[in-house]
Amino acid sequence: MNQNPGKKTDGSLKDLWIGIGITLGIYLLGLLIIFVYPSIFFAYMCVAIIGLVVFPVISFSKGKSRLGQGALIGLGLNILLFTACFGILISGLGG
Repeated sequence: MNQNPGKKTDGSLKDLWIGIGITLGIYLLGLLIIFVYPSIFFAYMCVAIIGLVVFPVISFSKGKSRLGQGALIGLGLNILLFTACFGILISGLGG
């Protein structure tokens, strides 16, 4: 049984991990920036949201579906990490 009829390649698993890595890199870079310059929190949030939404759109439009899927997975992880950290800070457990 052929799992890939029509010989269409969607990309490699490496592209999936690259997409996840890029989006998590944006998150970690943002954390470093916020720790150094806490006053630019809202500016970073605007830029990060635009970047994290535009990256999968561009990936899918260029035909790199695995990279786009990785970017969407990374976007989901970014949302989960951000809300978890926000919840810790709001509840007062962050110090």
